[in-house]
Amino acid sequence: MSKLDKIEELQRLIKENTQDFQLRRQLAVLLIDCGFNEEALKHLLYLSKMTQDDGVYYNLGIVYEKMKNFKKAKEAYKKSLELAPNSADSIYNLGLVLTELQEYEEAIECFNKILKNEPNDSNTYFNLGLVYFKQKDLQNAFINFQKTVQLNDSDLYAHFYLGNIYKEVGKPNNAKAEFKKVIQISPDYSWAYFN
Repeated sequence: MSKLDKIEELQRLIKENTQDFQLRRQLAVLLIDCGFNEEALKHLLYLSKMTQDDGVYYNLGIVYEKMKNFKKAKEAYKKSLELAPNSADSIYNLGLVLTELQEYEEAIECFNKILKNEPNDSNTYFNLGLVYFKQKDLQNAFINFQKTVQLNDSDLYAHFYLGNIYKEVGKPNNAKAEFKKVIQISPDYSWAYFN
């Protein structure tokens, strides 16, 4: 059954039983997955009035994030964390949203919380490096991008940022090596050629 067929089936079942929390939640997640964010938002807001479920607020955060409404996404992830304080997914996504909102210190706190429990998460090191890079803290950005490539040498964006840091601090040969690594991983990444 295709995703669109499944959506139609869930919509039909919900018409028969409008109060079925699980069906509506399943439909909302499927709508997010298919890019129907406005429709998913309606179902999630309805569910948020029915229950205090951290997963509903987590998914609300995802929808708001996809819609570029980062303030609402922040509120949703924070509500999710009120209900489930140790939710790694909510903490991580809150860090991403805080980065978008340029609330860097709080974003750093989120990513460091993740690393306490998952010290080998290359994506978290990358996002921490990105926060420091945006703050122009090249030393901490470098440390985190280095840790990213130690854990995942095929992370082309970490290599790209390392190349930019080397370029910024006057180490053109190191920068060149990083940009070559990016091209090796992704031959179509034009910014690596440009740099």
